[in-house]
Amino acid sequence: MPPPDSPRPRGLSWPDVPGTVRRAITDSVGAPIVSAQSPPGGFTPGVAARLVLADGRRCFVKAASASYGDWVTTAYRHEASVNVHLPPAVPAPRMWTHIDDGDWVCLVFDDVAGRFPSPSWDGDDLTRVLDALDRSAQALTPNPMPAAATVRHAFAAVLGGAWKRLGEDPALPDADPWAAEHLPALIAREPHWADGVDGQTLLHLDLRRDNILLTPTEVVFVDWAWPAVGAAWLDLACFLPSVAGRTLSHDVDAVFSSRTAGRAAPPAAVDAFLIALAGYWRTNSLLPVPSYAPLLRREQQLAADGAIHWLQERASDWSSGST
Repeated sequence: MPPPDSPRPRGLSWPDVPGTVRRAITDSVGAPIVSAQSPPGGFTPGVAARLVLADGRRCFVKAASASYGDWVTTAYRHEASVNVHLPPAVPAPRMWTHIDDGDWVCLVFDDVAGRFPSPSWDGDDLTRVLDALDRSAQALTPNPMPAAATVRHAFAAVLGGAWKRLGEDPALPDADPWAAEHLPALIAREPHWADGVDGQTLLHLDLRRDNILLTPTEVVFVDWAWPAVGAAWLDLACFLPSVAGRTLSHDVDAVFSSRTAGRAAPPAAVDAFLIALAGYWRTNSLLPVPSYAPLLRREQQLAADGAIHWLQERASDWSSGST
């Protein structure tokens, strides 16, 4: 769950990385770079590039300067520190190396020749991802990363109080009629978002369609920039709203309950966490569109819509003003 937006130049690609940094990357991978392609998309300021090396190997580089926002380079440094502790069983790309000159931070990974899941999550895409989530939770329990933040601590700055503030936003009734109608209940439950989040699992916490790659044989979770330690069900809770926001063909509450971690989750804790998460996404979806990520607000709107849809499934008996 990233910090607030920060500006960056538009249209960044591999040539925008300074020559000294590109040479350092070439030295670290041990072969000249013969081609570089910057894929479209992404919601984080920085450069992303798929590199082909002279010896035929391929790698993926993400790089950012502090000028794009200190939070970006902080996140990349954190991601590097996380990846060195991920066991081989975790469905994540192998990190080759990382470079940090005090300004530019660059991470080099395996280039995964995969595709994003179907936008409608049809076929067996959803089942494959859920199975990979189960494997990830098993491999990351107990937490293998020393001094990793807890979910309770990591989310404290961004969760809680959103619905009270949204109640004063004149855009809410049009953006979210159901939430506007049930606002007193949302406000009453939101402060309890952390009641059931404690646990021993290192969690990704930012899984959505564009952070997942599917190959014919593997599922790979990328961008481990915001992990924290908590209850295993939290990755399911953070991921499924992105599914529900794109398609109504899946009963996400049934999907959640079909997994061991979901069945073990305290229902009231799940409700409170989803309420806080929905408030976070709804608040961000109503902000101005940042120049570096024109689709970001749309993605946040989908996440908020999905969380609200799931809450409607779980709380169909709520009445306006209930607590």
